[in-house]
Amino acid sequence: MVKALAGNLRVLRALHCAVKTTIFGASLVMMIESMAQGQSQTFHEACALKEVTVITLIDDHGEAGDLPATRVSNAALTMLRARAACYEGRVSEALTLYDSILDLGPVAFLNRQRP
Repeated sequence: MVKALAGNLRVLRALHCAVKTTIFGASLVMMIESMAQGQSQTFHEACALKEVTVITLIDDHGEAGDLPATRVSNAALTMLRARAACYEGRVSEALTLYDSILDLGPVAFLNRQRP
């Protein structure tokens, strides 16, 4: 049983790393595309505040492994859509998308202390 748990932990860590890499890569692509199109790089303050909350929530759920990986990765993709909407000036739409991510709920850390 311990070996199975250790194996599951390795899988969860790999998924967590994959989600982080996907978020970073997609963010980088979006930033390069918007710069190539000459869009201004203004990011509404309300979006920035939600972005920090959402990134932390997604990262914590990925680390805890308390939700299915597909749900966490879908939340990350929704965050990218929200970020794009905010950059395009559709702040209300972006905030609605960010709020939908908060529906993931609190993180279950399973007898671990956060670093």
